[in-house]
Amino acid sequence: MPLIQISMASGRTPDQKKALLAAITDATHRAIGAPVESIRVWIHEFDPTEYMAGGELLADRRARRAAADTSDAPAGGDAP
Repeated sequence: MPLIQISMASGRTPDQKKALLAAITDATHRAIGAPVESIRVWIHEFDPTEYMAGGELLADRRARRAAADTSDAPAGGDAP
């Protein structure tokens, strides 16, 4: 019985998490032939303020990227 834990920062929708769990289940079934009924997959979510990579909190990285995305938007707020 394969047991698979996914660790990721919180912030995804329930539909995104369901799709990820289904995709991992399917990939495991195809890769090793385990019966789908025997595959266990779960998500462990953590707060982005509690994870650092490369000396930068994930929350800070997300904020920086969001600010860069909005500064690239055309005037008037209309996206291309």
